[in-house]
Amino acid sequence: MPLIRNTWFLPRRSSDNNQCVETKFTDDAVHVRNNLCPDAGTAVFTHEEWQVFVAGVKDGDYDV
Repeated sequence: MPLIRNTWFLPRRSSDNNQCVETKFTDDAVHVRNNLCPDAGTAVFTHEEWQVFVAGVKDGDYDV
């Protein structure tokens, strides 16, 4: 699990903080929300689901 826990943060590669997602890691989940509309809702993933997603991004499975 990352060093930053229980706090919303933006990706390191976020250049101007626009059109990004914020992420928050907790002991039992990974929370993701739109930084421009944080009250619009939050997607919640298990750590295993998040690991699979990140591996897919690194493997080029998604157009990001």
